Amino acid sequence: MKQLIFLLCFMPLTLWSQEYRKCPSFNSEEKWEKLQAFAENEKVVLNLLEWLTSTPPTEQLIERSSASIFVMEWVTKNPNLKVNVEVGPYSEYLFTEDLMLGYLFGNVLYALRHEGKGKPEAQRLSGLKSLLFLIEHSEVSSKDRVFKPLLRANRRDELNEFDKEMWLNYKSHALLSLQKLN
Repeated sequence: MKQLIFLLCFMPLTLWSQEYRKCPSFNSEEKWEKLQAFAENEKVVLNLLEWLTSTPPTEQLIERSSASIFVMEWVTKNPNLKVNVEVGPYSEYLFTEDLMLGYLFGNVLYALRHEGKGKPEAQRLSGLKSLLFLIEHSEVSSKDRVFKPLLRANRRDELNEFDKEMWLNYKSHALLSLQKLN
């Protein structure tokens, strides 16, 4: 009888907990002194970006921090790479480092996968999906009213429309403020 009660009490905990995959290995001591290092590490960076965009920020904190630094160094020091990340109307959502990096990493992952042939709208959506993953896996952010319209659009599978409307409103405000200045 005691065993049955024990199983009933603790079995749901094991069912609810989710194990995320381990951080891919990488050379955290890379100095990026040779051009060849960027080409050799591209697959590593892709694996790290996939891991960073699919793992909550509370998992494997030390590895996550090191992986983020490695990816940012590769992106910023790579002379053969230029990634444009449009923040625009989403700046109000990127008020923590984790959220900002989540959006950035989603954009960079899309850009690398599509090698400059992707559409800016699809790249932004990739960033939004990465951002949404972090929001949904954060007890605090998931309850924050700022994210309510974004979460609602995602639940209704209307993220494309949400993005178009956000950019339309953002551009109209930008134009309006320019007109007021003249």
